[in-house]
Amino acid sequence: MEEVAEARSAILSRIRQALRGAPEVPRPPEGPLPTSARYRAEVEGDLVGRFVREAEAVGVRVHRSSGGELVQTVAEILRATGVRRVGVAGNVQALIPPLRAVGFAVGGVEVARDADAGVTAADWGLAETGSLVLLSGPAQERLLSLLPPVHVAVLGEDRILTDLDALFDRLDDVPAALTFITGPSRTADIEQTLTPGVHGPGVVHVVVVRGLLP
Repeated sequence: MEEVAEARSAILSRIRQALRGAPEVPRPPEGPLPTSARYRAEVEGDLVGRFVREAEAVGVRVHRSSGGELVQTVAEILRATGVRRVGVAGNVQALIPPLRAVGFAVGGVEVARDADAGVTAADWGLAETGSLVLLSGPAQERLLSLLPPVHVAVLGEDRILTDLDALFDRLDDVPAALTFITGPSRTADIEQTLTPGVHGPGVVHVVVVRGLLP
């Protein structure tokens, strides 16, 4: 420990010497930068369109639906993906009976490990990056967005925000965990070869819903 402390002290001493005579850089003002106002206004003017473009740019397959067409839209996505076993989160449990009625084997979070797809409702979407935000909570079983190879997220148009600043403005209490999903899971750890689906779902669908969710 003593050697570590001495090494740290030597490093900091060299940094102080190197910084002597360097001009002092003023701290930026707190809050959003004034130059960001025009940019934020541009994003806020087309929240849904910007979210869709940014999400598609990172590999998300985006679908548009009304609340009344949601079951049909989700069922079509699952059929087209070859899904049979589905795990549905508690915050969209109204989808369970109609999906069972059209032939899918549907369960809750207990089937996450063996499910072909997980269906969840995203708490928020961020237009700036096309990201989904899932807040930890009793009805948000995040395992269903992490373990199955396919993730289908339902997102209301009215849940799309501009950016992270807007998100934290909305959160009165920050939950124990926030999950940000920006496109399918991918890694290039092995020989810098981009490989999808290593640490999470390799395919992500988002259904952007107009009107109330069922």
